[in-house]
Amino acid sequence: MPRLFLAFESISYRWLWGSLFFSSMAMGVRMLAQGWLVLELTNSPFWVGVVSGVQGLATVVFGAPAGALVDRLDRRRVLIWVQAAGGVITLTIGLLAVFDRVELWHLLAASLASGAVHAVQMPASNAMVYEVVGPRRLLNAMAARMIAFNLTRIAGSLIAGGLITLFGVGSSFLFAALAAFCGVACVVPIKGRFLADGKKEAFWLSVRQGISFVWRRKDIRKLLLMSFLMETFGFSHSIMLPVMARDVLGVGAGGLGVLSAASGVGAMVSNLGVAALGDFKAKTKLLAGTALAAGASLVLFALSGWYGVSVVLAGVVGAALMAYDVTMNTVLQLLVTDEVRGRVMGIYGLTFGFTPIGGFLSGSIASVASAPFALGLGGVVIVGFVAIVVRSLALQPEKPSAGR
Repeated sequence: MPRLFLAFESISYRWLWGSLFFSSMAMGVRMLAQGWLVLELTNSPFWVGVVSGVQGLATVVFGAPAGALVDRLDRRRVLIWVQAAGGVITLTIGLLAVFDRVELWHLLAASLASGAVHAVQMPASNAMVYEVVGPRRLLNAMAARMIAFNLTRIAGSLIAGGLITLFGVGSSFLFAALAAFCGVACVVPIKGRFLADGKKEAFWLSVRQGISFVWRRKDIRKLLLMSFLMETFGFSHSIMLPVMARDVLGVGAGGLGVLSAASGVGAMVSNLGVAALGDFKAKTKLLAGTALAAGASLVLFALSGWYGVSVVLAGVVGAALMAYDVTMNTVLQLLVTDEVRGRVMGIYGLTFGFTPIGGFLSGSIASVASAPFALGLGGVVIVGFVAIVVRSLALQPEKPSAGR
């Protein structure tokens, strides 16, 4: 138990965890509501994927510049502004939906703006976690962060499903906006200087140096390739959940909420396990094992046509993916110094943009074949990649720079 709450020894981390809790709630509810709203407007899995893909494209395009921005500005202030911007975007869509004024182009524009916001938010929050807890407590802090994500995923999924059923999809967006603003309020009390050390070069030179650093490091390149594949073919399965729920499993918004919540339950359980490991030494073995488990369980989820079995498998998929995600984030941070941390995490963050792009790919495949085929194909790709490169994942992290 003491190891489980190791990161919470830092008061700043407690506030940061609260911010992550509410911002994760906002993102989870918004994404679930967005998929359902697109289905209501278009009745097309293809457009569910397109709207998601636009957000991913923006995250990819802005990923590297966002990291350079985070290395130049106070990360706390950046986090406040981008989370507030995300809340405004979500509130706008919610009001349009409530007054029955929302159109598909509104969702496309909002997804584009949300992708840009997410591109900045990810490296800012990741770098702040490292700064407030330091390297020794980093794995625990990242696991605790994902516990926040999955607690909100469970509650948010059930809340979103209930709100959509009782009050319409617009109410879910309004709830997500409120959660986003609560996240902003939690960052405000954090004290300290959150500027990266080192000389500040010209902005675009800084961007190029970040890309060059990553390119020279074979170990980091390999991890980023793995992240790209996991986001494209693994995490993107959540975008197809509305299609799976309605068209394959034959359940409504409430059933969708339970399906998504089950994934969150599995993810939270796995994150509690990772957090309890403390400063676990064999991090790269854990990384490879969890990635392989994610791919295999995703194939089984795609093959299931029974709602009860699918709920259980959704939990297994969520557990494997979240354990992988925590470990990947930790290994990458331990491979870099504070001077380039924001830029490397920004490039890592752009791979997150391939989750919605993967949703677009899945939606396109589903419109031609089926949603289960699209998800199963993604699981096969993950298993194949991990099986090929698993031996070369035995990376030895360099000694990291000192954190707060």
